[in-house]
Amino acid sequence: MNSIWNNRVTHRLVLGANCFGAAALLLVFPALHAGVVVANFLGHLFVLGLQLVTTRLPRVILPQRRQRGREPFVSIHVPAHNEPPELLIETLRSLSRIQWSHYEVLVIDNNTSDPQLWRPVAEFCRELGSRFRFFHVENLEGFKAGALNYVRRFMDPTADFIFVVDADYVVKADCLRRAMSYCADPKIGLIQFPQEYRNIGRGNCGVALDFKHFFAAYMNMANRLECVPSTGTLSLINVPALRAVNGFSEQMITEDADLGVRLALRGYKCIYVHEVIGYGVLPHDLGSLKKQRWRWAFGNAQILKLNWRRILSSRELRWRQKLGFLSHLTAWCDFNLIPSLSLILLAPLALLDWLSPLQYYIVILSGLTLATFMVLRFGTLFYGLRRDGHSLQDIWLAYFTHLGLGWIFSASWLKCLWNHRSPFVRTNKFLNQHVPGFIRAAFVELTLGCALLAAGVVLAVSDFLVGPLAACLMCAARFAVVWIWHQMRYTLRLTRGLQDADAGHRRASDFHSRAADTEAGLYSRLYAQSKGPRSTLLGIVAKPRSAMADPRGVSPTE
Repeated sequence: MNSIWNNRVTHRLVLGANCFGAAALLLVFPALHAGVVVANFLGHLFVLGLQLVTTRLPRVILPQRRQRGREPFVSIHVPAHNEPPELLIETLRSLSRIQWSHYEVLVIDNNTSDPQLWRPVAEFCRELGSRFRFFHVENLEGFKAGALNYVRRFMDPTADFIFVVDADYVVKADCLRRAMSYCADPKIGLIQFPQEYRNIGRGNCGVALDFKHFFAAYMNMANRLECVPSTGTLSLINVPALRAVNGFSEQMITEDADLGVRLALRGYKCIYVHEVIGYGVLPHDLGSLKKQRWRWAFGNAQILKLNWRRILSSRELRWRQKLGFLSHLTAWCDFNLIPSLSLILLAPLALLDWLSPLQYYIVILSGLTLATFMVLRFGTLFYGLRRDGHSLQDIWLAYFTHLGLGWIFSASWLKCLWNHRSPFVRTNKFLNQHVPGFIRAAFVELTLGCALLAAGVVLAVSDFLVGPLAACLMCAARFAVVWIWHQMRYTLRLTRGLQDADAGHRRASDFHSRAADTEAGLYSRLYAQSKGPRSTLLGIVAKPRSAMADPRGVSPTE
């Protein structure tokens, strides 16, 4: 424990020293500072302008076909790591009700050290029969990608498709039938469906809609420009296509988005279907939400940093696909941290009248960057959500939520430019786990907000116009984290209610099962005495589920 604490302290001290050194360098060399701000402004205009244009593209009507002949075999893979067993069991229960004949479910639990978390799931897989198999592996590297690559070697050799489902997703019974109806072309390597959540309501719709705009705007754009990535769950993957790209990349944090890029580079077509076939669980605390969004933003920036040469030079990709990947992989990236810090750094110099002519223009350009960001980002949310019929009030709530997470979206890509290596950060789903308080969870946002407010006041006193206005707007954006905190408290209440309801359903199901077993035992004794036909019929109906298991399956545990 002491070593972990010492490593954290050392890491923060090194980070603070680097930030202080960078700030001193920019102040000493105004020309370098101006170059950084101009480059940020041009990149910001190009990327956000491209996103605004591409998200307004009309939706693609996807062809469908009826399933004829042999029903394809689907291997469903459920990766898990330190998941609440009751949550994963609910997912498996929904998978057992799928209306499809030829499928199997492989649960891969990697590196979960506590047996009390994975053993109940293994036992439940035994109860569901040989169609379900459970694998627990220790010291497996590669995060989620490593788990998915590991379990592929145990899937049925006749499997035509892999359907990836996260541990917290409850799927609809017709999910495979609807997914397979879009397999109209053998060159389709991936079919992706949107992510929806069970624990949302009016009190947290801002967080839900901020995420939904990604599917409504960016995934629709990806369909039009043929650059659809996987989003990690509810993904139907063509097995030969996955083999052609050597499986999932274990070097990427967002192995799902990376898969879409590599499939496109190999000439496979990936499509997005705007239909809901499953529901997950939204993070229920601010810290977990920020970790999740950091992973998405950093992972996409990591893919772009390591693959931009391949994307631009590929002969398999058309220019619209290349622009599409640029727009899509920067969907969670904001460019407002550099201009915000510039205003904070230069405000004291403006108060003391020590600004050089070049620094004067840096203040103006930084304010202009922040002002145009506020307009362009609202445009992408507006056109994405308005198309799905959401009201202007809902769009504003999503917009304020996105602004409140701006620190994550701004710092992640800068961190990736400095060092593209980062550990995989898991999203907490345990309700009884300690949750950091508001000040601790939002300390960076609150500090930046106070600094921006002070910079805005100082610049206003120094007779600037755009800079103070932009600083105050960005201050409000940082303080929007308070609104997100309230949404997370509402989400926690909904999640607890959902868990209690699931527990009630399980208790009722167990009660009826015990009652059925008692009744079956009674009729068995009556049958032994009377040899009546009614007892024989009931004896067949009361046969245990394991006796009616799918003959294709193998041992449910390993």
